[in-house]
Amino acid sequence: MAPIKRGDRFPTTDDVYYIPPEGGEPGPLELSKFVKTKKFVVVSVPGAFTPPCTEQHLPGYIKNLPRILSKGVDFVLVISQNDPFVLKGWKKELGAADAKKLVFVSDPNLKLTKKLGSTIDLSAIGLGTRSGRLALIVNRSGIVEYAAIENGGEVDVSTAQKIIAKL
Repeated sequence: MAPIKRGDRFPTTDDVYYIPPEGGEPGPLELSKFVKTKKFVVVSVPGAFTPPCTEQHLPGYIKNLPRILSKGVDFVLVISQNDPFVLKGWKKELGAADAKKLVFVSDPNLKLTKKLGSTIDLSAIGLGTRSGRLALIVNRSGIVEYAAIENGGEVDVSTAQKIIAKL
């Protein structure tokens, strides 16, 4: 599938999971309930605790979350195929456990990732097929306003600074 681009409708699937900000057990995140009513940023990463994601990509979003939200964004979704418990631990490790507008979403079967056209094969380094690195801005009508798709493992066009410049 071709990568998602500006003007495309953000795809929905109810086969993604998260642990609610108030805690508890993992549950499905019903993307279809808010895709047409909220403005949000999507950040897709190959894996929790991987050096590029942990050291280069996510820290900018955490540091700049208030600035991103001040631009009219309702929340930031971080998508990875890791399970919800790993993502909860990673969010805590990143110092963002209390950031309720930063929602870590598990896409364990890569259903959403495939709809985004953003899989990457990292089998050569023992990671298998993963979510590719990207960042999107999605408007309140569910339309992608901006799409930044990275080449391989790079961290360049999908950084928080680049997204802020497009908001």
